[in-house]
Amino acid sequence: MQTVLTAKILFKALLLLGALVLAGCGGAEVEQNPPPPVQEDNTNYNGPAPQTADIQLFKLTLWDNIAGNNRCGACHVQGNTAPAFVRNDDINLAYAAAVPLVNLADPAQSALVSKIAGGHNCWLASDTACADTLTQWIRNWANSSEAESATVTLVAPPIREPGASKALPESPALFGNTVYPLLRQFCVNCHAPDAAQPQSPFFAGSDLSAAYDASRKLLNLDQPELSRFVARLGGEFHNCWSSCDSDAATMLAAIRQIADSVELTELDPALVPSKALRLGDGVVASSGGRFEANQIAFYQFKTGSGVIAYDTSGVEPAANLSLQGDISWVTGWGLQINSGRAQASTQNSAKLAQLISATGEMTVEAWVVPANVVQEGPAAIVSYAGSSTERNVTLGQTQYNYDFLLRRSGSDFAGMPALSTPDADEVLQATLQHVVLTQDPVNGQRIYVNGNDTGVRSAADAIRNWDDTYALIIGNEANGNRQWQGSIRLLAIHNKALSAAQIRQNYEVGVGQKFYLLFSIGELIDLADSYIVFEVAQFDNYSYLFNAPYLVNLEGRALPQSLTISDMAIGINGKEALTGQAWLKQQFELASGTALDTGAVLSTQGTIIGAELGAASDEFFLSFGRIGERQNVRTGISVPVQSIIASGSQSSDIGLKTFAEVHASMSALTGVAQQQAAVAQVYQTIQRQLPSADTVDTFVSAQQMAITQLAIAYCNAAIEDSAIRQNWFSGVDFNASPGVTYSMANRPAFIQPLLDRLIPLSPQSSVLRADAETELDALINRLSSCNGSCSSDRSRTIAKAACTAVLASAELLLQ
Repeated sequence: MQTVLTAKILFKALLLLGALVLAGCGGAEVEQNPPPPVQEDNTNYNGPAPQTADIQLFKLTLWDNIAGNNRCGACHVQGNTAPAFVRNDDINLAYAAAVPLVNLADPAQSALVSKIAGGHNCWLASDTACADTLTQWIRNWANSSEAESATVTLVAPPIREPGASKALPESPALFGNTVYPLLRQFCVNCHAPDAAQPQSPFFAGSDLSAAYDASRKLLNLDQPELSRFVARLGGEFHNCWSSCDSDAATMLAAIRQIADSVELTELDPALVPSKALRLGDGVVASSGGRFEANQIAFYQFKTGSGVIAYDTSGVEPAANLSLQGDISWVTGWGLQINSGRAQASTQNSAKLAQLISATGEMTVEAWVVPANVVQEGPAAIVSYAGSSTERNVTLGQTQYNYDFLLRRSGSDFAGMPALSTPDADEVLQATLQHVVLTQDPVNGQRIYVNGNDTGVRSAADAIRNWDDTYALIIGNEANGNRQWQGSIRLLAIHNKALSAAQIRQNYEVGVGQKFYLLFSIGELIDLADSYIVFEVAQFDNYSYLFNAPYLVNLEGRALPQSLTISDMAIGINGKEALTGQAWLKQQFELASGTALDTGAVLSTQGTIIGAELGAASDEFFLSFGRIGERQNVRTGISVPVQSIIASGSQSSDIGLKTFAEVHASMSALTGVAQQQAAVAQVYQTIQRQLPSADTVDTFVSAQQMAITQLAIAYCNAAIEDSAIRQNWFSGVDFNASPGVTYSMANRPAFIQPLLDRLIPLSPQSSVLRADAETELDALINRLSSCNGSCSSDRSRTIAKAACTAVLASAELLLQ
């Protein structure tokens, strides 16, 4: 009974809400990349044997990879540049020289890595890629030795007062009169969507608003000279149109014009704030902890620019990916694939076939964000193939399913039959997911999602007849007919099948660039060296993830007295953020004597905060309703208080459709394609406002507003389409006045087809048909009353309102 009442109440309430809101690349051949540099004779070691097992590990994992004359061996050998850590006359002396330069506990912090990352003789076009590859070689040494894993050491950040920052205005007018004319004149040949060879970001396109959005993170109003536009011209000599120094000065002057016209965003004096931090002030969270002993290709997508995504596995040859088509970099590491693909050469991809065939085992591990749940084909997320009919292995998507196609003894050359996650489970969702495919000759194929075994199984076949002339591709097949859309944040290929525990370990490590931000509150609680610490990551190009705050004292002191912290909010650029305040209605109580040496957990929750100026410039702080003896009564922001259902109380057994399901359902009911321009634009705007969980207890009003907005877009597209309108309402004349179109005689010809179309099923939870007709009848009466001055399109407007009221109701929202 409760489920029926829930649906009926939601239908009636949402029916009225929706109405009131409205009344107010083709195929391409596999490309061959140039072969990697050939190692020189310096690697042909013939000196004394290694004296210990660790020296032998050093040689196999690090020395052999860097001793070539095109790398460190060009200088750091005997009789040349000190230190001689790649000398080829005595591996034991080379080891002694190398040990002070490496940190086996935390390879990324090695002096060798820091030197390469700073631009010292990198053998690739990206210093970051060289540093990551070198880190992997050192990590391979460490993983094989007795070295202990590193732990993150928190250090005091710089003290910065919050506020007094400048934010770009919402209107693009200032940008349009200053910086945009320069971009439009001198950068349009590349940085525009209609350029012959378009290069993201599209800050020089013909659409001013779109160009402004693409430029926001490249402008620094507080320090205009640090703007990326200025650095590219003055420091990196990127496509200057005259003299680079002169062009950089011209660009700087244009940015200063914007900065001089924008007022400071000063901090509200009533706030009780912490000290402020930028992302770069944080402690880098160690990227270690992953299980990667048998990793043969590895992509973290850290470069952030250019047309190459580097394989930093350290296993030669590096199968670097060439970006082709509409692909952009995701801030915080990743690729956004709209169309096109990222492809390695067939020559460098051959190592995958050779190394996997040698073991008969494999794992494909990826962090992905599918763009939607309607892609089919299957759409190729990751494919090592020659075409859509000949492959070694493919990770694909078919709507809500992940597909595992593998050439093996029991399959054809296309890897069919495929192993897929169950239809009913709807495992694949348009959100960040960790998906892993494993194969070994004993257990066969398996699929894991977010650390959990999906339970699907194949026969225990062996890998057979792999073709080493295929190419590794992300986002499509080699012949271009299996386009996948979405983001990929990490890809690892192993030539062993990871165990369930190892997969879980890699899932829990997470993905992307992460920092620990230490917000100083010592002055607020009268205990020096005290900080509230958040793990912060760039969630995507538009937002930051703040997660799991805890209180720590870097000197190891305990709380001298009890402490209350309540109404904690995150601030950005001199003001409290208006959304994403997960802790605004929470209170934390810490007892006197609480140990703070390892940190006292405040919350395990996380939240998303929208980006404004970009990672280099956005400044964060915390503010409090109460912390210790200090208080502030807020009036600027608020969040709805959600009741928490006590354990054991009854909860509705009806679930909600999630955002992708809502989108797909509206498309199916109305007959309007999800790709229809107006619909797609609205969906992209409000996607994260739609329900992300299927439990009805999490439903809030903001989600209903998003559903209503999307329903308006669908209904507007359907009613404005003459073919769809005629198919729905063959007996209704929408060109007539409302009094004629919706007369009592004609009204059934509108209401009945509308309900038949949008409420085709009649589950137990459905609203009674008579009740729905009564509500629509009352709605039409209200909207038809315009005192004889109805506009010519009023009849269609009423139709859209009625359509929206039904489409945005609980009939569609509830599972």
